[in-house]
Amino acid sequence: MKFKQFKIHYLVRLIIFWLLFFAFFRILFILYHHTKIPTGENYETGLSFFHALHLDLSMACSFSIIPLILWTFQQFKKNRIVHIINSVYNIALIICVAILSIANLKMYGEWGTLLSARALSYLFYPKEVLSFISLWQLIVLLLGCCICSYIGIKSYKKLTTNFSYPIENIKLKTIQVIFIPFALIVGIRGGLQLSPINESSAYYSTLQINNQIATNNIWYLAHSILNANDDNNPFIFMDSKNAKKITDDLFSSRTGSTENILKNNKPNIVVIVLESWTADIIKALGGEENVTPHFDELSKDGLLFTQMYGSGFRTEQGLISIFSGFPAQPNNSIITSPEKAERLPSLNTELSKQGYQSSFYYGGEVEFANMKSYLLNTNFKKIIDKNNFEKKQLNSKWGAHDEFVFKKQIDGLKAEKEPFFSVVLTLSTHEPFEVTMKTPFNGGEEQELFKKAAYYTDYCLFNYFNEAKKQPWYKNTLFILVADHGHRLPKNRNMDFPEGRRITAMITGGALLDSLRGKKIEKICNQNDWPAIVLSQLKLNHSSFFWSRDVLNNKTKEFAYYSNENVLGWVTPQQNIVYSFTNKKVNELQAKSQKKLNDTLLNNAKGYLQTLYQQYLNY
Repeated sequence: MKFKQFKIHYLVRLIIFWLLFFAFFRILFILYHHTKIPTGENYETGLSFFHALHLDLSMACSFSIIPLILWTFQQFKKNRIVHIINSVYNIALIICVAILSIANLKMYGEWGTLLSARALSYLFYPKEVLSFISLWQLIVLLLGCCICSYIGIKSYKKLTTNFSYPIENIKLKTIQVIFIPFALIVGIRGGLQLSPINESSAYYSTLQINNQIATNNIWYLAHSILNANDDNNPFIFMDSKNAKKITDDLFSSRTGSTENILKNNKPNIVVIVLESWTADIIKALGGEENVTPHFDELSKDGLLFTQMYGSGFRTEQGLISIFSGFPAQPNNSIITSPEKAERLPSLNTELSKQGYQSSFYYGGEVEFANMKSYLLNTNFKKIIDKNNFEKKQLNSKWGAHDEFVFKKQIDGLKAEKEPFFSVVLTLSTHEPFEVTMKTPFNGGEEQELFKKAAYYTDYCLFNYFNEAKKQPWYKNTLFILVADHGHRLPKNRNMDFPEGRRITAMITGGALLDSLRGKKIEKICNQNDWPAIVLSQLKLNHSSFFWSRDVLNNKTKEFAYYSNENVLGWVTPQQNIVYSFTNKKVNELQAKSQKKLNDTLLNNAKGYLQTLYQQYLNY
């Protein structure tokens, strides 16, 4: 036997390469998002490299299955073509990992979650995806992919040798051919324990970003893809009957007294869905000053909701919540499954039965994320998008800026038969936050760009309402202004926590009772409560909107739900709870009147989500 046979085995070298390559991207992640790591947490963040080994090894072993098969073939019949196939396979994998890992850096900055199957679904809309980033950002990302791919390929060639070297000792060859596949399978499973490895093996910190740094982003993506079409409910916390009973109890108070806020029971209704309008940009909601000064003035003439939360963090989730009263799911958007979405109730459908004329105005493409399918299925008669604007008005990467959308809607309503139900979806406060006017916020930082865009939309709102008040239909029109979701900017919020999920919401217009102008609704609620609020005011039945509560009813229970791939959030007057799906623990407990974890509140949250997701599956 030659001494060379005792050199480090090719497959061991290959696994070591992948472990180092994953660690390389972990370093890039830490450097790229270092501002999100609190001062003094560097040591604990450094421990992520140790806690990452389980998932890194699992992914490395998965990547090594094909090379193992090719290596085994080489042991019995050496062939140069097999060597080429192995090289091409590994180099292609290196490039894919580089692209996905660089994309993960950007995605985490925007969504606060690792790259998942949900994010990949947006690749069906490449023009919209490119609107998320500026040209120079795209160039930097592509350059980063190229550099990282080059480093990976050079390192692979340097570290992984002896692929074609045959083992001549039959016993040693037989042992390795039998043992190595077994070892790889054990590595993929994460050990010999009863259940396979999952993300929780990487979790070690009370700081969520540390756990996400330790989680192998490729493993996380693959796991989310495999589970994307799973018909089983992944959020089973208790017996289904118990979960249903808990949920029914949360919505049981439908017989109380509802405060009337309208001058009559059949006003025109205009809903302005404000892209990314987090409460953090509204001074009247405790947010930053001078970002939306006109809205602050407008709130003195309206009824302001101070504790409304968005259940999801994407526009399409917000639309479903606002108009169908159906909360967001942690790992899916029901609107992307038309066969499910078409079975949802709809505020517009109910209003159409009452003779309302309907319209939807948006400066972007309504095909994005299946919005057009949803709008048509829910009876919107007039749908205006970027294709209905003049070319010179398409001055946003998404399409037409808000000033043109507002003007087109005002012009359209001049000819609309009353009563009407009209929706405007804004877009100027969407990345890349490029607007057409000078503002007090002209810095290049993300926070300044976001505030600049919000200031612009606020100015457009000012002009819009000045024009609307001149119209004869204004005195009989109810305006609902509500954000589609919260945002991490301008305060760099962690979107796992409630602060980033609190949104802007207000009722105003000529149809609002004068006695309520300048008042506030302090009750904790969700944006999916709008159908029940509106239909109750119109003296119409809203029982088909199970997940929607009439917040103006004096017996409605106070709570708000939100979620993403990471957590289940539950906001109540007693305490706010942030429950991690991965380590199955409460990551954050924000005490109000109760300092210890209230198990009843946590069970309420779990029962709510379990029942919600089961209904999503049943649609």
